[in-house]
Amino acid sequence: MIPIIKWTLWQRKTSIIWWSIGVASLIFITLIFYPSFKDEAAQLQRSFENLPDAAVQLFGGSTDFFSPIGFLNSQLYFIVLPLVLAILAIGLGSSLVAQEEQSLNIELLLGRPISRSKLLLAKSLAGGLILTFVTLVGLVATVVTAKLVDLDVATSLIALVTLDCLLLTLCFGAIALVITMFGKARSASMGIATF
Repeated sequence: MIPIIKWTLWQRKTSIIWWSIGVASLIFITLIFYPSFKDEAAQLQRSFENLPDAAVQLFGGSTDFFSPIGFLNSQLYFIVLPLVLAILAIGLGSSLVAQEEQSLNIELLLGRPISRSKLLLAKSLAGGLILTFVTLVGLVATVVTAKLVDLDVATSLIALVTLDCLLLTLCFGAIALVITMFGKARSASMGIATF
C-alpha cells in the first residue's frame, strides 16, 4: 500500500508544487492589502452599517469586514480558500482512479499482490495527503503574511479555520472519488461533487 501512495505522490509532484505556490501567492496577494484597509476601517465600517438588512444578509449577516478577524474572514475564508481547495479536492478525487484507467496503468496496479480495497484506500490516502499538504502551505502562508501586515489574529484561530476548510474540502473530494470508483466518468464525478 505504501508503494502505491509513494507512486501517486511522485506522479503528482509537479501539480503539488504548483498548487502550493498558487495557494500561497493567492493568500499573500489577498492579505497584503490589509494595511490600506486598516487606515480607512472606521469610515468604511460606518458606511456598511447603514446598509439595509437585505443587503447585510448578502454578506452572511455581518458587516464586520474591517476588523482583523472580519477582514480575514471576508477576504480569505468566507469563499476564496474553501473554493480553491474544493477545486483541488474535486479534481483529485475524480482523477486518482480515472487517470490510472486512462493511462492503462490500472492493470499494472491490479496485477500487484494487493486487494482492490487496499488499492482504493492507498489512492484515497494519497489524495488526502496532497490536499493536506497544500492546506498546510496555505496555513503557513496565512500566518506569515498576517504577521507581515500586522493582522492581529491568533494563530490558533487561523489554524482552526484552515482545518475546517480542509475537512470541508475532503468531503467534496471523497464524493468525487466514490463516484469515480463506481465506474462513472470523471466528468460526471466532477459535476456531481461540484453540485
